[in-house]
Amino acid sequence: MAKPYTVAIIQARMGSSRFPRKVLADLAGKPVIWHLLRRISRCVEVDEIVVATSNLPADDDLASYVEAEGFRVVRGSELNVLERLHKAAQEAGAEVIVRVTGDAPLVDPVSLDALVASMVAAGADFCVSTPDQPNINEGFEAFTMAALTKLKLEAPEDPVAREHTCTYFKIHPSFVKVLFLPVPEELQFHGARVSVDTPPDLDFLNMLHARLGAASGDLDIRAVVQLLRSEPELTRINADVRQKAANAKSRTAMIRCDASSETGLGHLVRCLALAEVLRDERGFGVTFVTRPSAVCTRMIAEHHHRHEMVGDSPESWRQLESLIVRAKPDVLVLDVRDGASRETLKGIRERTGVLLVGIDDPEEKRLECDLLFYPPVPQLERMDWGSLRGRKFAGWDWVLLRRQFHAVHEQRIVHTASDGSQPLVLLITMGGSDPAGMTLKAVRALQNVAASFHAVFVLGGSFCHQEAFEMEISKARYSFEIRRDVAEMGELMGRADLALACFSVTAYELATVGVPGVYLALTDDHYESSKAFVLAGIGISLGQYEQVSEDQIADALTDILIDKPRRLSMSEAALATTDGLGARRMTDMINQTLQTRP
Repeated sequence: MAKPYTVAIIQARMGSSRFPRKVLADLAGKPVIWHLLRRISRCVEVDEIVVATSNLPADDDLASYVEAEGFRVVRGSELNVLERLHKAAQEAGAEVIVRVTGDAPLVDPVSLDALVASMVAAGADFCVSTPDQPNINEGFEAFTMAALTKLKLEAPEDPVAREHTCTYFKIHPSFVKVLFLPVPEELQFHGARVSVDTPPDLDFLNMLHARLGAASGDLDIRAVVQLLRSEPELTRINADVRQKAANAKSRTAMIRCDASSETGLGHLVRCLALAEVLRDERGFGVTFVTRPSAVCTRMIAEHHHRHEMVGDSPESWRQLESLIVRAKPDVLVLDVRDGASRETLKGIRERTGVLLVGIDDPEEKRLECDLLFYPPVPQLERMDWGSLRGRKFAGWDWVLLRRQFHAVHEQRIVHTASDGSQPLVLLITMGGSDPAGMTLKAVRALQNVAASFHAVFVLGGSFCHQEAFEMEISKARYSFEIRRDVAEMGELMGRADLALACFSVTAYELATVGVPGVYLALTDDHYESSKAFVLAGIGISLGQYEQVSEDQIADALTDILIDKPRRLSMSEAALATTDGLGARRMTDMINQTLQTRP
């Protein structure tokens, strides 16, 4: 019998809600789609490779790239995957089809060949690995053109058939003749995600290439299994990412916040922390909406979220509503202070039906939100909540932080220099941009600290006072180092003994990893918020920074540095007060509310 003409069809799109443009994201120096094309090209059983994508303009770049690499591209319906797959198979003249997902760059050519050969030899119509066996090697199935045509004729309106195609064969095994192929022992591994659904997945695959010294497209999946069996802790990089079920509803969130080098980055940082959990742990696609800002654009792009921009108020709210109408998000998260009225928010809610979530909002519009979340701030007691439409949650459990701080919290990293052989580490961090120049004041104040210490200055990528800082630090009589644009801030903070910090999100980060703090406040409102730290016994708040002298800063630091029992007591109180899981709790509450609302 003649060998059937076999076509591998890679289903790929640029419009992933969780990781936009992921198929062209860099993996070991080449785009993700390049890895698939290279690896499948090594298959003996495959006669042709086709990339099936949508006819939307957003997929133009993908189509151009694949065609430039010399492969056929077939474009079709955005939403009807079954129709697009059938069109690609027809145009290629396929008799046997291997469907490969565009997010599986470690597809194994040997396994793919075995799948096709076994199906043809058994006279089956659909072949996939045995589902109840651990399998690191997923993302492809084989089936006949006859099976695909039958599916298109008999189940064209079934949502699973339309959107996920092969899943229909799995949940209806009597629909066509199905063959399950046992997973070879060398590929049996459970607990590793080798598909690219989120940025942490890409980080994991890049790490595997680096650890195994593999060139682009040459990573051996069997060597990966051996590595992970010997070092299973490597899977923690993307262990929090949840795989979305085939029949799960896709949810999206829109987050409205602002940040700039002039006003600070705190609101954007905490919203990125929420977005990380929404996307990775609950499968939300996230779009940020900000006013034009180079720092916003850069930071949002680094985290691989969509980004839209609006103008100034009140026009910004009309523009925001237009974006909501177009994108139809399930939830709108607001972390913005611009004096908008309650009526403005009520109109948006009534016209769009979006779930409204407010973060740390003191303005009247908060009363129209479905869910409100606040850190532990005393100001809440003075606010009028009588006409609140939704539910309010406040306290240490609802502090929004990146996941890295909870990881350090669990490790209880508290550096004490107890043997006296090393100086105590004093961390100085005034936020990403430090618009008020508090770092300069700190440099001068440290000259008068009457205790031994090693200063670590953390400067953000948008730090505003570089020239003045260099001039001041050149006069320092104490030991110091400078860390710029730190990615793993949790680990760096966790190794400090004490911190001098601008009261902001940074103060909550320090508390989570058990570091006592001396705080300077940008505003009187921030100073009042910082009193919760004083009450919890985890920090000292000196007041609004312009009213605090350099000598006051030096005296406060000296007192804690020389009092080891007090310093350690403050560390223990901090670790007992907050755990850094506020973003997860908030995400769970949002998800629960979406599931139960009409």
